[in-house]
Amino acid sequence: MIDTELVKKAVALMGGFDEKEIETYSQFILAASLSVSELLGRHADEKDARVIQLAAVKAYNSICCIAEKAEGITSFTAGEVTVKQDTDFKGLAAEALASAVNDCKPLFKSVSGLDEKNGFAFLGV
Repeated sequence: MIDTELVKKAVALMGGFDEKEIETYSQFILAASLSVSELLGRHADEKDARVIQLAAVKAYNSICCIAEKAEGITSFTAGEVTVKQDTDFKGLAAEALASAVNDCKPLFKSVSGLDEKNGFAFLGV
């Protein structure tokens, strides 16, 4: 099992969350940690920094999706003054997730049960 406390610390750092706020997202952190654990091959180390990072980014990505829907308003205008939120946290989290997945590819289980070095592919007749 991936150490959810390490994942929680990484998510808090990514989102700038305090201790109380990060606890509200503990279910996302647990789900992401379990999800990543299931992807790992039997020789992968669940304490590997790449694994912790993947679980954290996966949880943070989910949190960003929820936060974006909850906030709803990204800009407003009052007279001649316009305030706009330019930071796309959801987009940044998705990019970080793709990068973390790529970093962990060598640690994942083989989907077919064969690894790339000694497997084969039957492409057609």
